[in-house]
Amino acid sequence: MTFLNPLFLWFLPLISVPVIIHLLAKRKSKLIDFPSLKFLKLLEQDALRKFNVKQLILLIIRTLMVLLIILAFARPGLDRTTGFRLNSGSIDLLIVALDNTASNQSNFEKYDRNMLKDFSDDLKEKGFRVAYCGLTDLILHESIYEVTGAFADIYDGDFIEVISKQIDLEQYDGKSILWLGDGQDARDGMEGLDNWRKYLLVTPVAGDAAISNIQLPVQGVRLGDTYEMAIDLQHSPDFQEALSLELMINEKRQNQRVVEGDNRSVVMTAQVEEGGYQSGRLILATDESSYNNQRFFILPAEGDIPIQILRSKQFPDFWTLIKTSVEDQHLNLDLRVLDYADIDNVDLSRGGTVIVDNANLLVDYNWDRLETFVSGGGQLVLFGDGGKAMSELLGFKSQLVQETNPYPLGLVLTGSGAKSFNTSPLNEIIKQNRLKVFKRYKTDGDELGETWVRYLDDEPFMGARGLKAGRIVWINTDFGMSANNLPVLGMFPTLIIQLAQSQAIKARTELYNAAIGDTLKFFPIAQANDNSPFSVQRPDGTTDYLSPDVNYVLHYPNTNLPGIYKLTRGRQVLQPRAVNISSHEAQAHGAVYTFGETDIFVSSDAPETIEEILDQGSNLALWPFLFLLTFLLWLAETYLSRIKANWRQNV
Repeated sequence: MTFLNPLFLWFLPLISVPVIIHLLAKRKSKLIDFPSLKFLKLLEQDALRKFNVKQLILLIIRTLMVLLIILAFARPGLDRTTGFRLNSGSIDLLIVALDNTASNQSNFEKYDRNMLKDFSDDLKEKGFRVAYCGLTDLILHESIYEVTGAFADIYDGDFIEVISKQIDLEQYDGKSILWLGDGQDARDGMEGLDNWRKYLLVTPVAGDAAISNIQLPVQGVRLGDTYEMAIDLQHSPDFQEALSLELMINEKRQNQRVVEGDNRSVVMTAQVEEGGYQSGRLILATDESSYNNQRFFILPAEGDIPIQILRSKQFPDFWTLIKTSVEDQHLNLDLRVLDYADIDNVDLSRGGTVIVDNANLLVDYNWDRLETFVSGGGQLVLFGDGGKAMSELLGFKSQLVQETNPYPLGLVLTGSGAKSFNTSPLNEIIKQNRLKVFKRYKTDGDELGETWVRYLDDEPFMGARGLKAGRIVWINTDFGMSANNLPVLGMFPTLIIQLAQSQAIKARTELYNAAIGDTLKFFPIAQANDNSPFSVQRPDGTTDYLSPDVNYVLHYPNTNLPGIYKLTRGRQVLQPRAVNISSHEAQAHGAVYTFGETDIFVSSDAPETIEEILDQGSNLALWPFLFLLTFLLWLAETYLSRIKANWRQNV
């Protein structure tokens, strides 16, 4: 037996009230004249007997009435599966999980919340504890109206783990989940809920078309350039209508075309009409499910692939010579040469490649900032030994040991180096022993992720390690004539250019494009005379203010809407970022989601699903019967109390 309001059981001592009233009540004596006293003793016994039986019955009835009223307000229920076991509180738990993800937006707003609330109230009458949550975060609420829509994916962690942190699951004998949505990911989400009753109320999404992916140009684009982008489209099987695909650049229409229903890939052209960041928006119109009909992107059109060099001053200035050579050849590189004193002016927001020709000059603050830059898709090229910070960044298990040799060390090009970029010039120079290295830093072994050139004794000379979306390249020698003759070789500028141009596509595009839930990272240039605050203009028109961390990087985690987020300072837009729903949520809906052999009760009929859940309710409510019994006792008490005692007239 379960009491849904066990606090009322504290009123059980009140059943003693009728007894106390009975004991304290004064019985009034009534004077009766008798013609003879010979019947007095007999009359006294008869009256006493009548009094005791009647009053005792009334006392019992009144005590039972108080007891039943208290128990009824405590709302007892009978567990039909385990009998008369006594529990305090609900013994069944039902979690109503609403699919509030991006792909179910059209359904989410249409759910009949009043119907669901009435249904939940019926379950509460049966002893259920009912809680509500959205499938994006699984945060439990007491009211269904507290669950709001989101553009995120379904929570990808352990459902049991996140729910058990909010509620003690051990106190419930029965646990159920009612999943309301389009059916996408329902089986994967619920299959880990062992010993739960699982119900899926499906509301299919039909006639859905989507922009699933955009392939942006790999290299940088410049003012006046015309470029192409490949756009992947999806359609649900029942959708064959022609749609309009529109391209907006900086909120100006640049291109538009009609896409037939069977077309799955489209190439659209655009032109850089104004310099700077190209803020793009693709719009597919029109189907009813418009959550996946828009995709946003940022394409930097600042000229060429950026290469920024932090150089230590020496004569001759090799980096300036390389810069001049690049400019004379009109290569698609934007090469900037900076002194170490200008390290805060390195524009990490542009991505590309940063070259540090003396890693030993970097301090912890610089390493932290560069690590964030590489993680976001940039490439970092290091010369020499940067100490403990560099060893940790490259994953070395031990510190490097400096070694200087009076004679040049032999080198060999590895197979992985030939696959990474065009190594023909470098290979010829190594074969001819023209590359001479006198100073290096020994490791305990080949501890780079990928070694491209190594010394003959297996120590790495040049190689790389991937770090999240970016790459770190290490050249195991100092930059300068005392350590090697690399800067003066004619192949060195070509090597630097190839390193810059061999970056992954991710480094050119995904630095500016993210998904819902990602933390955006902005790399503003430090300006000593500007004290105005940084702010982010959100797609919905609101503004959030930011402060840079100790590494002068701004982190913005509140990316809960698709669209363009613009970092501003004053009236100037410094850096934009594009945020989209994930590619998984952007998929066009299938006509039917199949579940195969599963323990999930699947239905698209709400009354059928509700009836199934109600039939599984383990508690039979007893409190209505208690109120009925109390009423019957009250009738009996009323009738009995009105019966008058009749004195015996005959002996």
